[in-house]
Amino acid sequence: MKLELMTLFNAAAEDSATNTVHHQSPILHLPTANTSPGIMIPGITLSGAFRLRRGQHEFLLKLAEAFREREANHLGVFVPGYGKTITALASFLVARSLCIAQKLVVFVPRGNLRDQYADPKELGTIMRHLGAPPLSFCIADNERAFLKNLHTDVIITTYQYASGRGGNEALLQFCRRTLCMFVFDEVHHLSEEGTWAMNIKKFPFACSVALSGTPMRSDNKTLFGVPTETRQGADGKLTQFYTPLHEVALRDAHAEGSILKRVAVHVIDYNVKLKNTDTGEIVDISLSKMADENRNGNEVDAFLARKKLRFHEVYLDALLRPAFERFGEKRRAQHQISLSNPATHEKRQHQMLVIAMSNAHAAATLEFVQKQFPQYVSARIGQDVPDAERQKALQAYRNGAVDVMVQVDMIGEGTDIKPISIIVKADLVRALSKTLQQIFRGMRYYAGFSDEANVCDIYASNDSDVVQILEWIASEEEIGVTLKTKRLQEERKSREMNGTQQAWELLSVEHNETATHGLELFDGYMRPMPVVTNKSRKKMEPFFSVDNERQSLQYAFDVVAHERQLRQECSTLAAKLALSLASNVHTSGTQKQSAISQIHAAAIRRFAKTQDDMSIPELAKKRDWLLECLRLRKVI
Repeated sequence: MKLELMTLFNAAAEDSATNTVHHQSPILHLPTANTSPGIMIPGITLSGAFRLRRGQHEFLLKLAEAFREREANHLGVFVPGYGKTITALASFLVARSLCIAQKLVVFVPRGNLRDQYADPKELGTIMRHLGAPPLSFCIADNERAFLKNLHTDVIITTYQYASGRGGNEALLQFCRRTLCMFVFDEVHHLSEEGTWAMNIKKFPFACSVALSGTPMRSDNKTLFGVPTETRQGADGKLTQFYTPLHEVALRDAHAEGSILKRVAVHVIDYNVKLKNTDTGEIVDISLSKMADENRNGNEVDAFLARKKLRFHEVYLDALLRPAFERFGEKRRAQHQISLSNPATHEKRQHQMLVIAMSNAHAAATLEFVQKQFPQYVSARIGQDVPDAERQKALQAYRNGAVDVMVQVDMIGEGTDIKPISIIVKADLVRALSKTLQQIFRGMRYYAGFSDEANVCDIYASNDSDVVQILEWIASEEEIGVTLKTKRLQEERKSREMNGTQQAWELLSVEHNETATHGLELFDGYMRPMPVVTNKSRKKMEPFFSVDNERQSLQYAFDVVAHERQLRQECSTLAAKLALSLASNVHTSGTQKQSAISQIHAAAIRRFAKTQDDMSIPELAKKRDWLLECLRLRKVI
């Protein structure tokens, strides 16, 4: 039977929202009671008021125990916003204190490099809080400055650079010199059979930690460096599972509070009028019924795409209008808060993200948005947009100058824009891992908003399995809120009984007391599976403590920046020396310029290298030599 799309009508929305109140506390500075007193993590000595999150603390304790038992490769599952950067650096300090690794190489997707690892001040702050000795680091992406400074402690590079010929050879040389620990950030990008993994396999390393919020792939391919186990079900079928050392799931983050926004899911259903071109029969059917009657959701997607349903103005209006109405409500409420309390005025407002299915669909959607909602600044990014224009628009969105961004798979993990609180999902992505990564762009808790305003509204049409995923996200929040309420009640009860609150009270309400969770690898839906372990937990003893006199030291030493500074100092000193030598005799301008070249030539003879090829210690020696020449007013 041939079906022809005629009209759209009767779009209806079903809302599912959970209202909770989050306990306010800074993301990285939790109360002392959130960690286990008396159980020390080797290599970690927290300073000041800084505290690890519960999941970070538990993971690091398990990591230390696993390292002692000579288990080298591990997986940590943490929801976005939980602090994977801190976990990565802390994991290295644990391995370093146990003499398992001396150097760290962090592999990240290119988009994560800018937002999470490229700030030396932020890295220095983290290291200081963790009680690390001063460590040097270098960003290795499309350049090889770290090869001239092989003493560097921490190398941060991208999967793309590590797979290129120049980067691969440079990193291979670095890894061969000493025991290295690898951290694979967002490891779901790293397929065992992929090009990136094949190139990274060439590097020798002593141990590894893989980190991800969604350690699974829509193509069901095995991930590189991730522990797995095979289990036999009741039906005799063998299934492969990822086995994380520790997992912080959505419910855990909601239970802990101030990590994720609450969720409000809005599902839009449509009635579609179809005509049988053979018989002339006209049938009304809803999208949800079409999906139910079609076991293969891809057939529904293909049909709707072929008929250009998602370009239809009724479809766009029914999906986008309620989202924009909610957007307006949020912005007006935020504006009223700013007016009523100017002292706490928050410059950033709520922002919206629209996920389109193609560049053409994004262009049509943006045209609709600009026509119907001109009061908001809107833009789009996609592969068809020139790179300079795309980067400019994305930066404006980051800064809050763009209210609504329409995009096609351009804003993913590593793009941390916390004021995003409205997401319209109008694309064809149905895979769990990819959908979660999309939704997570608007789920990070934003301290600039009140608890009541920290809600992520998600809008999607009821024409695919994506609704199941959204329902699961909402259910995880509900479970987490229940656990949090129980915890608060237990705390209150303990205070009433004991009169004072003790640090160990929080441990009695941890819901994941006996097991971590594996993620089923070959299933289209995430099902947490208990992994029972009989390993006894050993008490950890501190391996070293922090010398308080080191607090003033620089904890993250940017190799590239320091090398650039030394090179500039040498050039300036060479120019001064040339002028000093020229002042002794009457010389022309040409002779003065020649003096600088002669000084550099003398330096090459002395150090057997050009200035560009010198490492940091070599540049420091050249600088000292130039200072001595300047003092004596001659080349020595």
